[in-house]
Amino acid sequence: MWNSIRGERGQMILITGLLLAVLLVGLALVVNSAIYTENLSTREVEGSSQALADDPPTTERLTRSMREANYNSDTANYVERRSAIRQNVSTWNQHQMASSVRNGRLASSEVAAMQNGTRVIQSDTSDFMPGDDDIVAEITGLTLDPLGIEDRTTWIVAPDSKTRNFEMTVERASLQETRQSLLDAIGDLGSEILTGSDEFFVQTNRTTGSNEMWRIYLVNDVDNDSVATVLTEIEGGEENLRAVCSAKGDSVNVRLTEGTLVGDNGEVSCPELKQAFGQERNDIFYVGADEVDGSYQFIVDEERGSFESKVNDEYEDGGLIGSLLSGLGCLLDPDSCEPNIFSSSPSPDDPYTTTAVYDTSVEMTYQTDRMRFTRNLTVAPESSGLP
Repeated sequence: MWNSIRGERGQMILITGLLLAVLLVGLALVVNSAIYTENLSTREVEGSSQALADDPPTTERLTRSMREANYNSDTANYVERRSAIRQNVSTWNQHQMASSVRNGRLASSEVAAMQNGTRVIQSDTSDFMPGDDDIVAEITGLTLDPLGIEDRTTWIVAPDSKTRNFEMTVERASLQETRQSLLDAIGDLGSEILTGSDEFFVQTNRTTGSNEMWRIYLVNDVDNDSVATVLTEIEGGEENLRAVCSAKGDSVNVRLTEGTLVGDNGEVSCPELKQAFGQERNDIFYVGADEVDGSYQFIVDEERGSFESKVNDEYEDGGLIGSLLSGLGCLLDPDSCEPNIFSSSPSPDDPYTTTAVYDTSVEMTYQTDRMRFTRNLTVAPESSGLP
């Protein structure tokens, strides 16, 4: 009897031990599976996130699409330009989906938003005066900063605007001459190279975020047959040198918001130029606009009608330029001071405006059977800070 009881207890202990062992093995399998699944999911999320964050094919495709839509015609309307971009993104989306599905994943892109803008163009080689030269040619004594600017033909080409693809192709012979020795010693900004009345420069004044003021001088380096850009910043009434860059050639393309110069010696990097624009809004002036010959273009972040009205307002009563014009007989003969800054149709003689898409955002999605990741990518080609 006693041995029988002991035997039954032993069997129960053995069975209980086996059950505990099975439970522990099962628990270990469950925990390991959860850890593996979490690690896999984390790796997939991180990998997809990085793939979407650094997606050069989509960025490049969208950049090319925007360039084609904005520059293939000077008379297209917003609907035509936006439709061209949407069609291109749709074609790219079909390619993405077909390629990714073969790998058991789904990658897609679709347009989420577009911002209309305005492209300003001077297509023929000429000075950088507005459509109506007389409206600014008679203005003297206009002070843009604490240093003062005198005896210059100054006008505001883009008031309170974000600007991208701002580039100029300038004729070297039209610029004020200087020599390499002066450029090397340009720390003394009291030099005649920058304070005379024959230099042309672009001035940007921040209208949001700070009181920054920048100037980009364009001069003729006769020693090296080059166009030189001299970037300065105005701080506390003093003008401080920030960078000097140059490119060889009789005609040089200066890409201000991209930070490069292109001449006979190829592309020259000058990233400091982008500081004059940043990603903030600026008032942009041409100073000494009759002291340069060439062509230019840029895109601003406002629709055409709104931008043209904003520019014209600067030349009417109450505007920056209009306050000076009032002393030139505009009050007695208002028609004589009607602003005609930009032509509203392509013109061989004057700067004009056309429609443009300033930037485009696409929603990019990456999906597997375990997760889904979505983000927006905004592209504004040739800007001073965006892709």
